[in-house]
Amino acid sequence: MTMSKKIVYLLMALITFGGVISCEDKKEILDSSKREPEITFAFDVMNIDMNLIDNLPVVAVIRSELGLKDVLVQIEKKDNNIIDHKTITEFFNENAFSYSEKINYSPDYKSIIIKATDKLNRTTSASLPLNITEVKEPPTIVFNPPSILYDEIEGGPMPVTSFTVQSIAGLRSLEMFLVAESGQTQYGFPIDFPNQENEYTFSQQIMYKEGDKGFRVKATDIYGQVKIGTLPVQYLTPTPPVITITEDTIYADKDQKKTIPLEVTSQRGIDKIEIYRIEDGVENLVSTIVKEEKPLKVNITPEVVCTNATSKIKIVATDKVNKSSEVLITTIVNMHFIAHLEIGSQPLANGYNRYPNVYPLLSLKDFKTYPVDYAVENESNAANVDMKFYAFGGKAVLRMYSIDGGTGTKSNEFKGSDGKSVLDMPIQNATRLLKLGDFDFDNATAASIERDIPLSNIVSNTINPFEVGDVLAFKTASTSTSGGDRVGIMKILDNKQVNPNNVTARVITVSIKFPK
Repeated sequence: MTMSKKIVYLLMALITFGGVISCEDKKEILDSSKREPEITFAFDVMNIDMNLIDNLPVVAVIRSELGLKDVLVQIEKKDNNIIDHKTITEFFNENAFSYSEKINYSPDYKSIIIKATDKLNRTTSASLPLNITEVKEPPTIVFNPPSILYDEIEGGPMPVTSFTVQSIAGLRSLEMFLVAESGQTQYGFPIDFPNQENEYTFSQQIMYKEGDKGFRVKATDIYGQVKIGTLPVQYLTPTPPVITITEDTIYADKDQKKTIPLEVTSQRGIDKIEIYRIEDGVENLVSTIVKEEKPLKVNITPEVVCTNATSKIKIVATDKVNKSSEVLITTIVNMHFIAHLEIGSQPLANGYNRYPNVYPLLSLKDFKTYPVDYAVENESNAANVDMKFYAFGGKAVLRMYSIDGGTGTKSNEFKGSDGKSVLDMPIQNATRLLKLGDFDFDNATAASIERDIPLSNIVSNTINPFEVGDVLAFKTASTSTSGGDRVGIMKILDNKQVNPNNVTARVITVSIKFPK
């Protein structure tokens, strides 16, 4: 490198270095004649209501001709202690700063103090007084008396319903409700308080009745705070007569006279006991037992003749103020009856360990189910089963089949332990089936079954499909151990899947009535 070039580079470095020194040595000149900081609050006094969530923020504008160094926000408490709340040292514009903040107020706050310091450490202070409304408690409701008890037997005037509502904040509205077993209903009209009264008193004789449980008051103050109070009400009324029977189902032969032991009790005294025989939905009065002495308890054993058309016996007991109660006794006359019987589908052909003694082959003679192994053993056993229950496909459609019909009634799918199926039964009963529409199973009698279900209508070996709630009629085969050409009915009560791995593994529950 030549000497001239070295000199040029040295001069450039000196100029650069000198420039840096010049910049660093330059100092800001602060003019003390400029005004000290000024603080202006948006309000002369801040009104704060701690019952509200939308109080305004503290807003102030701080100006400094010289430039702000820092702004200190303090809180003065009512005991004159001052706490530092926030210090601000960075400003977008050091000559004018707008402060705005929502503060979590406390009841013991007295004022907000702002101190602004400029670059000459001159400090200006300003104070914003706080007028704080403390949190108001919700309304209170006091009932006098605190509960009401009325006993019909004792009688007398109904107690007066009285209550007082008080509110520190002031009331906005009040509503009243009657509470009963059936629900809640408004009492009178809502009351508004335009003058924000602090107290309301109510006193009225409300005529409570049987089933009433209370009187409810809902008070709302000016802040929307709600208080609900309920006056418990007990309205005691003597219970109607109580009828106690020893049996809820009577079994009888046609025109048989049955004795019905009864015990009747009454808090007021028993006036009469009526006995009805229900036939084809019609109540026929059989006898009336009048008790002139109005006893509190009687034990009687009335006799009732049960006909082929009797479905129920009705007992009605009435007390001396004409309150009554009744009981119904199911009557099975000249019929075999089973209330609940479980029948399995074809996967249970020879049993399932989770449902012991539940199989798909139904015997109308025994009112029980049998496995395929039993049915294929001999002619006697085969003649003793009358129909089979089947569930089809992925939707497990319920079907009922007669024993005969071969593969057309899925006989080949009901398999025993040795591979034999219903197809191998030495006798296959030709039971015939019919799904009934809108048939009253519960009130069906031997007479109504014979009258309303003609033999000639029961001709199919298949019911496909049936559902829970359906009533099926059946006619027995001449080879059945239960006797030939006999008609009965079956109601489907329930249907459930019993094997989680096989949707067609199902058990239905049925009830059967089978006239003798």
